[in-house]
Amino acid sequence: MDAVNRMDAPVLLSIVDEQSVFEPLRSATEGAFVGPEGMRRFLADTAESFDLFKASYTDVRDLGEGRLLAIGTLRMRGRASRLESDIPTAAIVEFRDGVLVRYKDYGEIRLALQAAGLSE
Repeated sequence: MDAVNRMDAPVLLSIVDEQSVFEPLRSATEGAFVGPEGMRRFLADTAESFDLFKASYTDVRDLGEGRLLAIGTLRMRGRASRLESDIPTAAIVEFRDGVLVRYKDYGEIRLALQAAGLSE
């Protein structure tokens, strides 16, 4: 997430699988970002839309088998609107051999816990 917060394309592209599926909250309307080209598109869209985009995960749980549950907040400020907001984030992240293969932000803790097969 440090690389996302810095919008560090070389680092992010070095850890993204060719078929990785990256689903931030906005993928519900824009679709998933797939592979390195999808990550490039995510970074470009984010830079175009926001002049502030920071993720902070205060609760990270190891789910085993290369999966993590990450719960926190996204702080964003729209480039055009100048409106700043904090949005809850609750994502399941999957790595294989140190490479990102899937990221899905459920937004709500309850939904992420359910997807992880946890109750709390």
